[in-house]
Amino acid sequence: MSSWITSPWSCSKHSEVQAVDSENSKNLVADGRRRLQILKDLVAKDHYYSKFSTGNAKTLPTGDDEKVQWIRSALLAFHAKHYRPENYTVVIAGPQSLGTLEEWVISRFSQIQENPAHDKESSAIEALIEEGAKDAPPFSYDEPTPAYNSPMKKSLEGSLPILVTNKPLRSMRKLVLMFPMESHRKIPDKSPSSFLSHLLGHEGEGSAFAVLQNHGMISSLSAGSRTSGPDFQLFQVDMELTEKGERNWKEVVDLIFAYCRLINKQLQLEVKGESREFHRIWGETSQLDRIFFDQTSPGGVYAYAPSLCQRIVAYGTEKCLSAGSMLDESEKTFPLDHVVEVAKLLTPDCCFIERCSEEAWAQATTNEEGLNFTKKSEQWYGVEYYTSPIDSKAINSWTEHGSLLEKSMNATELSLPRPNMYIPRTLDLCDELPDEAKMPRIEKPADPPNLLINSSSGRLFHRLDDRYALPQSSFHILIRNAATNHVKQSDGAWSHDTGTGIKSTMLALIFNQAMAQETYDAELAGLYWSMSLGPSGVKLNFFGFSDRLPDLADKISGEFLAGGYLKEAYFVSSKDRVVRGLKTYFSSRRADSNALYYRDALLASKDRTIDESIELAENIDLQSLQDHHGRIVQNDEIYLDCLLTGNVSSTTAKSVFSRLDSAITEASKARQKCREAMSYIPAGELERRILPGEDIELHFQSRNPQEENGAVIVTFQSSVPAFRGQQLSDPLSLQSTSSIRLLCHMLREPLFDELRTKQQLGYIVSAYYENGFSSRQPEDNLMGPSSVPIDFITINILSRKVSPPEVANRIEDFLGSFRDLLEKMPESEIRDHADALSTKLLKPVQKLITEANNSFSKIQLYGPECFAEVGEEKSAMPWKSVEALAGGIQSIGRKELLETWDRMFDPSSRCRIVSCVYGNTFPLEPNKQAWSFLGWNRQSTARISNNFSKLLEHRQRMHVFDNQVTSMGKRRFSTTNTLAPRTFLSSSKLSTKVSLVGLGVVGFAGVVGWTMIRTSSPSGGSARK
Repeated sequence: MSSWITSPWSCSKHSEVQAVDSENSKNLVADGRRRLQILKDLVAKDHYYSKFSTGNAKTLPTGDDEKVQWIRSALLAFHAKHYRPENYTVVIAGPQSLGTLEEWVISRFSQIQENPAHDKESSAIEALIEEGAKDAPPFSYDEPTPAYNSPMKKSLEGSLPILVTNKPLRSMRKLVLMFPMESHRKIPDKSPSSFLSHLLGHEGEGSAFAVLQNHGMISSLSAGSRTSGPDFQLFQVDMELTEKGERNWKEVVDLIFAYCRLINKQLQLEVKGESREFHRIWGETSQLDRIFFDQTSPGGVYAYAPSLCQRIVAYGTEKCLSAGSMLDESEKTFPLDHVVEVAKLLTPDCCFIERCSEEAWAQATTNEEGLNFTKKSEQWYGVEYYTSPIDSKAINSWTEHGSLLEKSMNATELSLPRPNMYIPRTLDLCDELPDEAKMPRIEKPADPPNLLINSSSGRLFHRLDDRYALPQSSFHILIRNAATNHVKQSDGAWSHDTGTGIKSTMLALIFNQAMAQETYDAELAGLYWSMSLGPSGVKLNFFGFSDRLPDLADKISGEFLAGGYLKEAYFVSSKDRVVRGLKTYFSSRRADSNALYYRDALLASKDRTIDESIELAENIDLQSLQDHHGRIVQNDEIYLDCLLTGNVSSTTAKSVFSRLDSAITEASKARQKCREAMSYIPAGELERRILPGEDIELHFQSRNPQEENGAVIVTFQSSVPAFRGQQLSDPLSLQSTSSIRLLCHMLREPLFDELRTKQQLGYIVSAYYENGFSSRQPEDNLMGPSSVPIDFITINILSRKVSPPEVANRIEDFLGSFRDLLEKMPESEIRDHADALSTKLLKPVQKLITEANNSFSKIQLYGPECFAEVGEEKSAMPWKSVEALAGGIQSIGRKELLETWDRMFDPSSRCRIVSCVYGNTFPLEPNKQAWSFLGWNRQSTARISNNFSKLLEHRQRMHVFDNQVTSMGKRRFSTTNTLAPRTFLSSSKLSTKVSLVGLGVVGFAGVVGWTMIRTSSPSGGSARK
């Protein structure tokens, strides 16, 4: 970085312009970006905020050498103007000593010299850069606060309120109220807009959200700054409407303005000294902010360094850490006058209203109200939108000049936030903690949890934190229950059922909506929870300050088991969200998202077509969901796995477990409290095996009409099961996983450099490690069940420069050349890669919640296998699998890398799937024969082109990935075998005792909760959830 600053680039080609254009092209299908461009189109053209955020090939033309040279000269002039020592803020963070870090900075950045002043006349380009530098006002903390400068067009501001209507790609019903106002960036501890966002965004009883939700109008609401600059901000109230709310959007706006009037009336009482409610709320907020500031463990330096750098520029070195934490605030310091001044702006005549939905677009197009709708087109994305006035009848109602609308809601239901009962009463550390553990010692290795209870009804794992010295705890609860995603057949066998999975998705959505009001204060007080239903059962997570966390856990688990939250308003909203999400699943997503979907539909999904899922979802009614809840709660085969860790004593842990166990037993009258009595074992997650030497091609046209890019996802599956622990894995697994992880580490940067930087294929070019899991069904002569991890290497490219088949060809060419590079790579370089990756894996975990998640994932995956016997205290649980993997990586040399490379990538042994999705630039040609798609891949064993039924047929012929190591190019199964029926085997067939097992939780990707998804892991890989 320092060398680039001292010696800027000598670029004469248009490669970087292509990079900018590629980045812009991926944003064209993102609704957030499209809406941002509409907002910028409403801004005055002479205001700096109106400028195009990213640029593209049109704004940076490179049609001839003269234009390329002009761009290069402009960039150099920009560099000379702005990259000066007085403009630098350098932050470096790392585990090295302060002296070492300082030496690194001084030795490099001290070479940067200030550009000398010169008297010669500026060139036209230099004059342009100089003029452009005057656009934005001063930003730094030590510069004066600029005067308010509204960005909006004067013609619009003079006719407020106005309505802006646009059509989304993804299914949504957005209603947004925007208020231009002054920036409060320089007063983060006394910000009136932050205080008003707390009031308007509150979700507790009596809030605007609560009243609107109770009447079935909205599913979410947030308030705060949408965007800001040194001299302005756009304060907004952002709502996601239900179908009813969309029909009655004017009443929704009416209620928001009613709450704004309530705020202003309360402020007048405070001015007169007749109330101190806002002083109380201000004091409560500052109390919580101080707690959060004091009780926080450090995060990763990769995010910390740029964040701190920005805060130094904004607040200076004295306030960069504490700004916004209200350390010096209390009830007595409430900035009443300033809040009064800003709150007066929350009126219709200061408001822009945005509607973003299919329904709003249809109303604007037909203009049923006879208003003056003006259709416009944004310059850079070509997004169309309407602007229009709002009828005077609605405005009169919003300003309280008269209730002319037929209101279904009453403003008397509104009230200010009540005192927060979840604020921790004590921040003391647990009495069981030794004195030496009452100070942070994150460098200490984390010990594994202790098994406190291993009974016929459940297992309790516990770990008293001795690393973070924070008054926080984490509770992980898994109620293993096959009824969440499966149905019991007449013969007593459980089998996967898509409709049941959809019902569980809706059930979780309804419960989260129902608990929003009751638990919002808990969230404000640093207590967080989540609930999901998946193949394994019901999963509940709790995290936050220890004092009140058991109370929150009791409340949430009790409410779920009782089922009183299943109400019509929540049901209608949740069903609508699921159905809309399914209907726009393909038409609203990027090409690479769709490519991942097709790949996972083949490898990991148990469901069929989305059209079938839509039909199933549309036929669900409230009664069927109530029945589904009853089947889950009344299922007599339930087993409990819990991990309580952090600032929680063993006594408290046992008490929480006992209360939950009793509540489950009370709710499920017929519950079997003996693992031997459970008659069937859920299979959990599924991952299918690609045979060695097998190549599968998938080719699908994108259904997103705005998608210009094509996408290629190339996934290589290891034929050797991944490492999961010394006592659980085949001897080959540790070497295989170690080699694959090291190859991914070595591959990532050269692939990016070649295909992204040099060949400029697209903005998204990545190679990464993925880790999937598959449940092994028990067999007659085997102990069961078990979870089998699988290693993957995946390459993802999003491009509109060349067609997907050509992208695949480029990937293949690169992999061929990298094998040669690997063969000639110096041993010292291999060791450097191994050392770097091992060090990364062994880096101490810095967050309690991360440590708890890591431990519970092992309990969830391997607990049933490792603790099959009731009362067993010792097990083969792979608590130290990361340390073993780091050691395995250190033992890998060139020989093992080349062997693994050939197994993973050589055509005779690789297990590969290539998923191609075609955009508008290079569409899929319907009459083109499959063999001609990928010229290098004539030996593919399966080619599927735009035919999802064929994909499902091929899926039926694939085998479930088990824990057997396959030979290269051969398979122990006959190719005529088909996938076994997705049922659960009777434990009476097993020679050993087994427990209920189900793996994973169905991910809620958008609103599609029944396809497997992968998410990036902190170590740079991915895990399928």
